[in-house]
Amino acid sequence: MILRPVEHGPRSSSEKRPEEPLSAWPVVERMQKQRYDRCWLITQPSHAALAGALAARLCAPQFPRPDAQMLQAIALHDSGWGILDAQAVQKSRANRLHHPESFLDMPVTQLTTIWKDSIDTAGSASVAGGYVVSRHFERIARRRVAAGNDSPRDLHPLQAFINTEIQRQKKLAAKQPLSPEELERLTDLLQFVDLVSLYLCCGARENVILPECCGVQAQIANEPEGFRFMPPIVESGTQLTVAALLHPVGTESGREMVFRIG
Repeated sequence: MILRPVEHGPRSSSEKRPEEPLSAWPVVERMQKQRYDRCWLITQPSHAALAGALAARLCAPQFPRPDAQMLQAIALHDSGWGILDAQAVQKSRANRLHHPESFLDMPVTQLTTIWKDSIDTAGSASVAGGYVVSRHFERIARRRVAAGNDSPRDLHPLQAFINTEIQRQKKLAAKQPLSPEELERLTDLLQFVDLVSLYLCCGARENVILPECCGVQAQIANEPEGFRFMPPIVESGTQLTVAALLHPVGTESGREMVFRIG
């Protein structure tokens, strides 16, 4: 689940801005580690669908152009969260004092199962898509192991996941026509739109800088009229939406969040 504070929204024209954009992931991480009495809940599958919509609207020539099946795989890359997020929504509706947990709070043993289920679903849409989603989560697991913040008990399932996915990738790569280089670039693309979608969903107000992807170093300006990418890598006039549920439920139970990109 992605948590979005109720009081956060687009910047006002008078709001003071930091002189330099902040790195995107720490901004998302900070928003997800806060404890909220009231917030919007955005499910991981909804966030993934937003990432797929973003991938379809990237216009910079440096990015690969995913086919329809790959776009579907990107849109399904967090499908393994579906049941857990549905249970989280039920808890929210049953108990007003419940404090929702973000995707960062998930125990490692459950997390690796979620990743595997997501890869299986993405692979049903596209063999190459299954490879890309597998590689995406393998990279995340490797970064987590390298960070050294997990206990030895948690490192074991992470390393086992990495080893299993390397073998899966070898089998999937042999069943589809794309080169290893093309698959890596598509994985880069997935990780890029995944982070952009997380930033949009989390409700942060800061301008951010994104990791370099396919030779493009992009920034996002959060402005009163919407979001502006520099350089302009998303089709101008793009309008994207994601469903959000209010916790605790009140006179308003849900809303469609609209993201305008200039």
